[in-house]
Amino acid sequence: MDRTFKTSSRIFIFLLFSLSLGNTNAQDDNQVKPDFIMGALGDSITTGVNANGVGIHTQFSWSTGKGTPTRNFQSHFKKLEEQKRIEVKAYNMAKGGARSKDLPKQATKLAKKKVDYATILIGANNLCDWKTSNQEQLDQFEKDVRTSIDTLLASNSKMKILLAPVPDMYNMWEINKNNNKCVRMWDTFNICSSILSSKLTEGQRQEFKQRWEDLNRTLERISYEYMRNLKFDLSISYTRFQRKHVSNVDCFHPSLEGQELISNKAWHSGWFN
Repeated sequence: MDRTFKTSSRIFIFLLFSLSLGNTNAQDDNQVKPDFIMGALGDSITTGVNANGVGIHTQFSWSTGKGTPTRNFQSHFKKLEEQKRIEVKAYNMAKGGARSKDLPKQATKLAKKKVDYATILIGANNLCDWKTSNQEQLDQFEKDVRTSIDTLLASNSKMKILLAPVPDMYNMWEINKNNNKCVRMWDTFNICSSILSSKLTEGQRQEFKQRWEDLNRTLERISYEYMRNLKFDLSISYTRFQRKHVSNVDCFHPSLEGQELISNKAWHSGWFN
């Protein structure tokens, strides 16, 4: 076993451990209610997994990230602070490995915080699980997302929600498909094999791409029924990532630059631009 493979193995073991954890860096409650409260629901993208090295980096989450003293970061949290010039508090309920079935539980936790603004990005792990097109699985996905939105709005009928589409995972594959290290890692650890496996034909990848399209179209359809409270822009899903936007740890999650790209695209299509 060569050194590169051993390193990849250690990274993947750490990654699995990281994905099993919730966000332990969410801000604690204060006695005095802040001027504005926001929150985030979702999966490992929103927890910032591998955005700036191995592990969870919630400080670089596109939604609630605060950045660091040495690296300014333009998340929605930071943009709100700068735009409103008020105290903003953020709760990140996203969890690595989350599927849509996990979203209602996250929403229930966030609803207790009486947030003014929430972001939702979910569906990548559903797509990794799905091997064929199936209306039943799309129907369940839709039900999970609707339930979560209803739970949030029941806690605050004036809440503003940003529902983000799943990024182009076919594009993610294209970026590193000729990188031997990435391909070996994807195959060895079975990372989202429904799009990343080297054994797939182009036809099978096109079928995955159609499932991705169908999922995002489902989110778009949901958004039409919550127009007073929810923003969704399908065009964000067609944003083209470049190599710098993809983590060099697992060749799959957004890098720090990728997180900022998602943040900026979603912000410009959102409530406060």
